[in-house]
Amino acid sequence: MCIAVGNWKHKPCVTNGRADLLRALCNFALVAMLGASGILASADSDVVYGHATEELWSRRFPSRDVSYLLLSTSTGKTIAARWESADVPVPAGSLVKPFTAIAYAESHGFRFPVHICTAGTCWLPQGHGELGIVRAVAHSCNSYFTNLGGLVDAGEVTAVARRFGLAGPGVQASAEELAGLHGAWLETPSALAHAYAEMLAQLSRPGIREIAQGMAQSAKDGTAAGLSAALPRTVMLAKTGTSYCTHHPCATADGFVVVAWPEDSPRYVLLVREHGQTGARTAVLAGQMLRALSE
Repeated sequence: MCIAVGNWKHKPCVTNGRADLLRALCNFALVAMLGASGILASADSDVVYGHATEELWSRRFPSRDVSYLLLSTSTGKTIAARWESADVPVPAGSLVKPFTAIAYAESHGFRFPVHICTAGTCWLPQGHGELGIVRAVAHSCNSYFTNLGGLVDAGEVTAVARRFGLAGPGVQASAEELAGLHGAWLETPSALAHAYAEMLAQLSRPGIREIAQGMAQSAKDGTAAGLSAALPRTVMLAKTGTSYCTHHPCATADGFVVVAWPEDSPRYVLLVREHGQTGARTAVLAGQMLRALSE
């Protein structure tokens, strides 16, 4: 068997070694080496990486409760996917919070407020205490973002969302809906993944910079800490969300996580949904999926 990419061919060193080759091609270091050497152009290496990743994950994570989209930020294309009806809107939960934050920043001189999250006002029973935008993103604080939603016009949030290719919450959305609560803000998984890719391509911009810092902290010790538990030496950006289940039969919730890497200039964006789980638990799964690529 031989694989051809552009003018480059690779023959496995073992007979009937298709699975071994695919596992090897999934390794981050190998793909990076091929791209850097000029053997694979960036787009070609993304194709190889995407196909190999899809093959590996179909074997290692076969459950239909798991949906994912993997995007290349350099091309804007989906390079690996298993998501039925990825263009059908679903409740996006806390994944919309960064876009509300951007709208707030743009209308308030790029200065975020400090807020005190008290007991009974958030998903965390005891509250998060005093926190700014970075910790609020890292811990997906409902109280912080509901407060933020009350300080920004829903029309401004909708305009920002549409700038990133999202449908937006609508001009009549409440503060809680701007925080992703009640399942009212619907977005397609495909649009969400592309919106995060576009947002994270602008890491140096005020407003987005602070959100990215919060996403880095989330992956380290926030709601997406399952990522660093699986890959302690890899720094990633992440945002979790838990929202209403749209499956049949219906579960109590569906968990979402967006993961981007490398953290300083993301090349890949991964969106994962796990049926019947929280966003934090889905981050654990995403960590396992990404660790499998380097094993």
